[in-house]
Amino acid sequence: MRAPPPVEFTSAFGRAWRAALSLLVGASVAVPLAWGLPYFAAHWGSPQPDVLLEALADPRGQALIAIWGAAMAVAAFWLARRRSTAGGRTLRWDGHDWVLAGDAGRPDQRGDAALMLDLGPWMLVRFLPYAGMGSATWLPLTAGLDLARWAALRGALWNWRAGRGDARP
Repeated sequence: MRAPPPVEFTSAFGRAWRAALSLLVGASVAVPLAWGLPYFAAHWGSPQPDVLLEALADPRGQALIAIWGAAMAVAAFWLARRRSTAGGRTLRWDGHDWVLAGDAGRPDQRGDAALMLDLGPWMLVRFLPYAGMGSATWLPLTAGLDLARWAALRGALWNWRAGRGDARP
């Protein structure tokens, strides 16, 4: 079987990707609150003491919750800042291997690209460098205005077989 033709595509963290991440973060905050609120509502005016409500009334418990919230806010800000300076990454199929193009601080990496989610005009690709070259990189890819390269990239991702050297013509 012949290898798919070479193609290069740049990942960009656009508005849709940021909106999806915001929804995910919002859901991860809302779910514990949705589970906890009925418990608090049921035990709020109870004449029997409740351990959890007493812990929330304790100033040390309140301080721990405030510290935890501040730590989460700092972590979210740091991650958002790191992502905003990262910019887009370029994924390239050269006919033999997948290559994640480097930038000023990183060299090019060869490895395996796996299509994790394909929604037509939007894909999520996981790039795994070959052994010892780094960790997995997740790339959100959107069709944008370059439909010819988009079709070639989808064809390469769907038709490429995993394993180093499998896709050689």
